[in-house]
Amino acid sequence: MEKKIFMNKQEKSAYLIVGANGFIGSYMVKNILERTDKKILACGHNIEQEKNLDRVEWIECDVTKQQDIEKVKLKCNEYDEVKILYLAAYHLPDLVKENPKKAWNINVTALSSFINSIENVKCFFYSSTEMVYGIGNTDKKFVETDSLNPVNVYGKNKVVAEALVTGYGYNVLRFPFLIGSSLNKNKKHFYDKIVDDISNGKSIEMFSDALKTPLDFDTLTKIILRLMEEYTPEMPKCMNVSGDEILSKYDIGLMIANKYNCNKNLIIPISMENDNEIFTEKRANCTLLDNSLLKKLLGLSEIKIKI
Repeated sequence: MEKKIFMNKQEKSAYLIVGANGFIGSYMVKNILERTDKKILACGHNIEQEKNLDRVEWIECDVTKQQDIEKVKLKCNEYDEVKILYLAAYHLPDLVKENPKKAWNINVTALSSFINSIENVKCFFYSSTEMVYGIGNTDKKFVETDSLNPVNVYGKNKVVAEALVTGYGYNVLRFPFLIGSSLNKNKKHFYDKIVDDISNGKSIEMFSDALKTPLDFDTLTKIILRLMEEYTPEMPKCMNVSGDEILSKYDIGLMIANKYNCNKNLIIPISMENDNEIFTEKRANCTLLDNSLLKKLLGLSEIKIKI
């Protein structure tokens, strides 16, 4: 992908990242700092560990509290325009199933309040998920116009949330399975657990029949940054942001083992179809995204996961 550095010398503008201390958010902050000269308003819940920098201002924000949203609104009003990436979500399907009212409040009600409150918005990109499509197969990659048939409550939450966002005139990005090392030393990702385990000679089980079109956090956020920097009102309101390759989680585990020169036999293939103990909520074991629309828009010949 083109390594273009974006510099804005015309307007007093800023990025607002809602959920900036999560895995995606932290990579987004990193790439905005490295590739633009803009200020970042970094919103998060429980930000005690975060520190303000010259271009990063942290704002404590619980999106379910209107007073916190108003606080963010006042900060945004200090700028001529803000470019918003909304990452806040109650997103683990098992927890969503157990706490449906809490999930609805965060994923739908709070989102509606937020988008109706914030002003000076240049663009607003909402992070959605492949789970809105439901169960696929290896012969079909979902395109943005396909019907939505989520198999769990989280996916259904996201379908409603997408309608709110696009109905307001904003943009939806549907993400695949995502993986990468955490930038937060106090918060490890599954990627870090894999590395820790196999580096210490411990085996780890990974699904061999859960087929995805995955991406890493760094590649994903560089793509999002391009979309936000090059935004026009004519941009498609919904886009799949995924890799080209069809990979299982087991395949990804092997790639990680290869990168760190670890024993590949420590990555143990298991079947998602036959294992009912890990997850309590139903998941689609094959969800493949077609990224043709995104590649055409950005002039990309390929998008590949980087382990």
